[in-house]
Amino acid sequence: MLTPAAAPRHLPSLKKLLRQCRSIQRLNQLHAHLLVHGSLSVASDLLASYCALSASVTAGYGAICHARRMFDGILDPDRVMYNTITRAYCNSDCPREALRLHRCMLRRGVLPNEFTLPFVVKACTRAQAWDNALAVHGVALKLGFVGQVFVANALLHSYASAGSLGDSRRFFDEMAGRNVVSWNSMIGGYAQAGDTREACALFGEMRRQGFLGDEFTLASLLLACSQEGNLEFGRLVHCLMLVSGSPVDLILGGALVDMYSKCGDLCMARRCFEMMPIKSVVSWTSMLCAQTKHGSVDAARCWFDHMPERNTVSWNTMISCYVQRGQYHEALDLYKQMQSHGPAPDEATLVPVLSACGRIGDLTVGKMVHLYIRDNIHNPDISLINSLLDMYAKCGQVDTAIRLFREMCNRNVVSWNVIIGGLAMHGRALDAITFFRSMVRNTSPDGITFVALLSSCSHGGLLETGQHYFESMRHVYNVKHEVEHYACMVDLLGRRGHLEKAVCLIKEMPMKPDVVVWGALLGACRIHGNVKIGKQVIKQLLELEGISGGLFVLISNLLYETNQWEDMKRLRKLMKERGTRKDMGVSSIEINNSIHEFGVEDIRHESSSEIYAVVDQLSYHLISVHPLAVHPEELCVVE
Repeated sequence: MLTPAAAPRHLPSLKKLLRQCRSIQRLNQLHAHLLVHGSLSVASDLLASYCALSASVTAGYGAICHARRMFDGILDPDRVMYNTITRAYCNSDCPREALRLHRCMLRRGVLPNEFTLPFVVKACTRAQAWDNALAVHGVALKLGFVGQVFVANALLHSYASAGSLGDSRRFFDEMAGRNVVSWNSMIGGYAQAGDTREACALFGEMRRQGFLGDEFTLASLLLACSQEGNLEFGRLVHCLMLVSGSPVDLILGGALVDMYSKCGDLCMARRCFEMMPIKSVVSWTSMLCAQTKHGSVDAARCWFDHMPERNTVSWNTMISCYVQRGQYHEALDLYKQMQSHGPAPDEATLVPVLSACGRIGDLTVGKMVHLYIRDNIHNPDISLINSLLDMYAKCGQVDTAIRLFREMCNRNVVSWNVIIGGLAMHGRALDAITFFRSMVRNTSPDGITFVALLSSCSHGGLLETGQHYFESMRHVYNVKHEVEHYACMVDLLGRRGHLEKAVCLIKEMPMKPDVVVWGALLGACRIHGNVKIGKQVIKQLLELEGISGGLFVLISNLLYETNQWEDMKRLRKLMKERGTRKDMGVSSIEINNSIHEFGVEDIRHESSSEIYAVVDQLSYHLISVHPLAVHPEELCVVE
């Protein structure tokens, strides 16, 4: 055991021991030994050892806490100690603490050097404290360190990360000395912004000045191609890699897979993936994203099932794919599997899950997601709250949606649109107008707002109000009329029987009317029995591509109700030639937390035989109990 007198002779050994410590327990033992024997002349090395351990996963938080307690106990810490603890906080989950230490350092009169400032700037970047980065830039200028390449590179990266490409480019052009990191920071900034042209131009200038790019340069160029969907230049970068003999490591291999995936070349993406010597979960997920965007849902699910490892992004990608393709039940089934066997769902998971719940009216799962958000998501993003509002509104719980809306601290235009659209969906036109009037006091409406508002006026029969807001769109709120707004107005005029005005409005449209506009007018013709205009609309509809089976049936019904037998036969023949069928109307019911769907003469349900048997029993029961309530023709059929 060392004595205080003997300690100085063993300082080299102590320092070696400190550097070799790989566990916080062992380091604490050495610290205790030094405290007992009154030898803390190796305080700087001890602090450095704690800070070095803070980078490990197992000892990170505990080590940095020990380091901070030790640092706070030092009466007069020098610049080396400040640099050490600042660097540890910069690389931790608390980068703002590095900024507080830097301010404390300046107040104590300890000036930073060229080793201090890069870590402080990095902390500003990680904490997105852009005002602090400007202040540090000023300190660097005042102390004459802005010419140091490491300080300059840190500032350049900070400006690029903040999206201030103009400022970062001016700073880059003024740099006296640059290295590969300087060029990579600037090219990476343009790549993140999706500016392939500038990234490529800068890469060409870099080569002309004699700098050879590394894997990070090439990865940034591939990223720029991915962002812009520029497959042609992406192939050129790939060729450059092959010609220059650049090793396709995990970074470059993943960048190639990502570039080809996002540019839609699944074949090359798969080839690059298979050539990678080591495949990470990120690479597997990039291929999954490619399958969901440019392939089939079944192919994507097959790839997902064969992934050796899945992260949150993998699960989110597959769930979102199901929702985007309208396979809502499959999305919810996969979400339940994720809860059981996968990582914890995050906000990006829950947004599409809530959308699926709203689409099929699964209020039970929607409420469970709400509880999960309340218990696990601290300070949820506004987009998640908007999805929650939308789910409740579509599931018929519009008053719950309104209550949540009123509890929101911050609202955006989407929040207002969801509530107004929900009220319109449930026929509460006057409430929708009231919310719109509240909205315009603080938030500017957009085109989606007016679609919801005009739709509510249409369902509520508020013709004058709808006309007022349609005219106000352009003159008061500076919102351009789109085809959806015209469709709402045609529907509104048609429901009220103003078919001639609806036709005039269609003629005044600055764009070509689509199926929705003509369909709204056709529905009004059927309601009011206007055969003359109905035939004109039918002619227009038959000239359009992509007319749905539902519209064919609507036309057929109009012809039938007006005794146009020959025309109806010709239409039925046309439907048969085109292979057009009307999708079956589906209703749903929730029983014991499960959603059951059914339609007319539907036999898809596993218990359909039992269901129809019960329906028959109910019919016989009604006939026997209330025979006069049944139509005489129905009685004859039963007998």
